[in-house]
Amino acid sequence: MTSQPKFKSIARPLDQLQVSYDAIIIGSGYGAGVAASRLSRMGLKTCVLERGREFLPGDFPDTLREGMKEFQSTSGLGHVGARDALFDMRVNSDVSVLVGCGLGGTSLINGNVMLVPERRVLEDTSWPERLRQSIDTELEQGYARAKTWLGSVSYSGTPKLKKITAFEKSANDLGGAFSYPPINITFEDNSNAAGVTQPACTLCGDCCSGCNIGAKNTVAMNYLPDAWNNGAAIFTGAHVSHIERKGKVWRVVLSAHNGQPERAVEASVVVAGAGTLGSTEIMLRSADNGLDLSKRLGQQFSGNGDVIAFGYNNNVEIDGIGTGQRETPDDYQVGPVIAGLIDLRGTSDLADAMVIQEGAIPSLLAPLLPAMMGGGSPLFGDDTDEGDSMEEALRSAKSLFKGAYHGAVRNTQTFLVMAHDTATGRMQIKDGRLILDWPDAGKAEVYQKISAALRTATAANGGTFINNPMWSKSLGRNLVSVHPLGGCSMGDNPDHGVIDHKNRAFLSSGEVLEGLYVMDDSAMSRSLGVNPSLTITAISERAMMHFARDHDLKLNANPANIPLV
Repeated sequence: MTSQPKFKSIARPLDQLQVSYDAIIIGSGYGAGVAASRLSRMGLKTCVLERGREFLPGDFPDTLREGMKEFQSTSGLGHVGARDALFDMRVNSDVSVLVGCGLGGTSLINGNVMLVPERRVLEDTSWPERLRQSIDTELEQGYARAKTWLGSVSYSGTPKLKKITAFEKSANDLGGAFSYPPINITFEDNSNAAGVTQPACTLCGDCCSGCNIGAKNTVAMNYLPDAWNNGAAIFTGAHVSHIERKGKVWRVVLSAHNGQPERAVEASVVVAGAGTLGSTEIMLRSADNGLDLSKRLGQQFSGNGDVIAFGYNNNVEIDGIGTGQRETPDDYQVGPVIAGLIDLRGTSDLADAMVIQEGAIPSLLAPLLPAMMGGGSPLFGDDTDEGDSMEEALRSAKSLFKGAYHGAVRNTQTFLVMAHDTATGRMQIKDGRLILDWPDAGKAEVYQKISAALRTATAANGGTFINNPMWSKSLGRNLVSVHPLGGCSMGDNPDHGVIDHKNRAFLSSGEVLEGLYVMDDSAMSRSLGVNPSLTITAISERAMMHFARDHDLKLNANPANIPLV
C-alpha cells in the first residue's frame, strides 16, 4: 500500500487581497474553477473569491457532532449556524435547496456523477441559438475537456456491491436500462490532469459529506490547483455583496464579515460563479445598486426534477450507509456514493423522462438513522410487501439496539431522481435575503410519476417506500433540490435570458456587458434531467474558448502534468 499523499493548502488569507487584478472569479465551483484555470493559463492576473473555507482531505466532518457544526440554514426565521459551514440549506415555502459552502463549492458534497443530457434537451429553444448550433463542435469539445479534467470514469463493478445487486432488481422491475455511470472518482493511485497526486478510493461511501481520502475529483483537486499553479491568487472567507461598473472597469464589493471591513477590488473581467443562489443574489444586488441588467434576472429557476427517497427495511442487505473510519461487519462494503443508474429517458415525451440513481447516506448521520427511519416508516412509509411484519419489526429492533450497520437500516436503499420540471421558479431579494418563490411546484404531475416509479423500485426488494417527508400531502408537497438551476439563464437577448451564448451579461437594452460573465448552474436555461455538473463545466469551457478567441489570447487546455509543490 502506498502512503497517503500530503495535500497542500492553496488558499490565502483575505488580508493579502490586492486592490486590482486582471480577472476576478466569484465562487469556486465547476464554472468558477474552469474560469480560474483558463484565465490564469491565458496569462491574466487572476484572483478567486470564495465565501467558504478550504477543506483538505481529513478536514471533512466524520461524526454527528462535527456534522452539526458544519450545518447552516437560512429561512424566514433567520439564519442558524456558521456562515462558512459546509452544508448550506436554504429553506423556502415551496422548494428548499441544499448547496455546498467551501473551496470547490458543491463539488465537495455532490454525488460525482457526470452525464450528458439528451440531445433533445440541448436542442430545446430555451437555449441561445448559437449554443444549439454548436452541439457537435464547440460544446462537444467543452464536454471532452470537462471529462478529461474532472477524471470521469465508471465503477468497474468489482467488487460487486450489495446495493448494486438490489438496484439491478429495481431496474428489471421498472423495465429500465441499468448501467454504471461516469463518476469523478480516482480508483487507482495516480497524478491527475492538474498534477495533483490522488490515492485510490477506499469505497467508504462518504462522498457526500466530503472525501477524507482525497480520491474524489472535486474542483479543489483539479481546476483550482491548476489555477494556483498558473499564478492565480485564491482567497476564502470572501463574502461578495455586489458588482459595480466603473467606466471600463468592474468593481467587486465585499461585505464586512468576521471582523473584515467592507472593501472593493477591481478588474476588467469579472466572472460570477457562485452558483444558482449565490450568483443570482449577487446580480440582484448589483441591479439594486444601479446595474441595468435583464429583467429575466432571477427567473427560470429549476430544481432539475430532483427527488430523494428511500426503500427502507428491504428483505435483502443493501449496505448503503457510509462507513468512514467506523468498524462495520466484515462483509460490509458501500462503494462510491452513487455507482448505479437506471435510465428511463427513452420516452416519447421529454417531460416523462427521468433517471434514477442509487446512493449512500454519509456515515456522520448513522447514529440518527435507526430512530428516524424506524419512527418515520409508520408515518410516511408505504410497505410494499405486507405479510412479513414480524421480520420487519425484528430488523427495526436490531437497528435500534446494534446501530445503522445492522438490521432494517442496513437493508435500506437510497434513491436520487432527476427529471424535468417547468423551470418557472423565481428568485428575489426580500427583507435582505434571497427568496425562492414557486407556488405549487411540488404538485406537478412529474412528481406523482416519480413517486410511482420509486415505489416499484422499492417493491422489487420488498421494502417500505419512504418518499421525501416534505413532499407529503400534509406538509404541502414541498420539494428539496440538490441541483438548483437558473436565475441568470442563457438566452438570445435580454427578453429571453440574462447572459448570451458566450456567458456575457446583457444590459436591459440588449447591449452585451464586456467583461462581466456568469459561469455556473445559474446559467442553465432549463432542467437537464441528469446531474448538471458536467454540462456546467462544458459550457464554461466553451465560454473560455470564445474568450480566448475574442481577446486574441492563447489557451492551452492540455493536462498540466506538473506536480503541485
